[in-house]
Amino acid sequence: MEISIIGGGITGLTTALALSKLGLPAKVYEQAKSLNEIGAGIWLQPNAMKVLQWLGLEKEIKQAGCTLNKMEITYPDLTPIKKINKAVVSDSDGNQTIAIHRAKLQSILFDKLKETSHIELGKSYINHELVNKKIEIQFKDESISSDIVLGADGIHSKVRATMGLPSQYRNTNQICCRGIATIELPEHLQAEGKEVWGHKKRFGFSQLSDEKVYYFTVLNKNNCPSNLDQNSFIDQFKEFDPIVSQIIASSETFHETELYDLKRLPNWYNTHSCLIGDAAHATTPNMGQGACQGIEDAYYISNLLKSSEKPADAFKQFELKRRKKVEYVVNNSWNFGKMAHNPFGQFIMRTIMKITPEKVMSKQMNKLYEVDGL
Repeated sequence: MEISIIGGGITGLTTALALSKLGLPAKVYEQAKSLNEIGAGIWLQPNAMKVLQWLGLEKEIKQAGCTLNKMEITYPDLTPIKKINKAVVSDSDGNQTIAIHRAKLQSILFDKLKETSHIELGKSYINHELVNKKIEIQFKDESISSDIVLGADGIHSKVRATMGLPSQYRNTNQICCRGIATIELPEHLQAEGKEVWGHKKRFGFSQLSDEKVYYFTVLNKNNCPSNLDQNSFIDQFKEFDPIVSQIIASSETFHETELYDLKRLPNWYNTHSCLIGDAAHATTPNMGQGACQGIEDAYYISNLLKSSEKPADAFKQFELKRRKKVEYVVNNSWNFGKMAHNPFGQFIMRTIMKITPEKVMSKQMNKLYEVDGL
């Protein structure tokens, strides 16, 4: 069975590795001529780490990143809204969140994939169609045949368009800025993830290594300067703890994007094609689960293709298995982002956090971190 994966991002590379582990070699086709992720970080939560552990990559990822012992939402002065213990941010097996540079994670996946499977860069996908029980995939410079197409080409998926599925987006009217700062955090902030809540703005950060810090911020679009430079960026957070301004001042560049997600698709597959990751269920980043859900997709689709006689049966079971969880993530992430930037909504969320027992919080998080069989 020839399996072609369109898209060489985190979801596509992880899927190829998962298929290879199960004896189903796949080819990854990526339009970029080199794999250069935007210079920002990622928080790999326990559900993603379970899959990466299954792939034999846990040790390498931990060495390249930073294990976070605490994850807190705080007031602008970094006082936690609710103090929580380590059990709330780890799963029942003790897996914790790993902060890592996206480029490092992608490099680990890419290097591992080169040992076991095949990846081609500079392959710009045009479309595909079923011809005599085989799929003809048209790239900009050539066409190939395959048995299965997995669309891992992100929120603006061309595979999704070829399948005739809608591409409708929900705009949050919020701006997200991400960057890497060269700064050594004070000891009491090391190995911790923080999300700082202010008035209609949030700032998150964590250590990546001894002198590298990943940070992100979300601002309401109508409160954001049209030309956001480092000085105006710092000015947005002058009422926050001084470490926030220090982090921004210590970053050479930051990347600014508008936040939106993908409206619910009627389905993710047909007889020979299936969407995975952001191509199927792109979410806003407010729960930190976008890439994590793509990594989960890789685990489930590979195991279902291994156990099913027909690809269409695997695709059907994949969608049935994954719909409920990804829609929980997409919808809660959307609501979280909206409420956290509304004064009354933020008040409600702070109140809920304060009165919710840690056992309940731990149970909720462990439900999110569940991966069948791992």
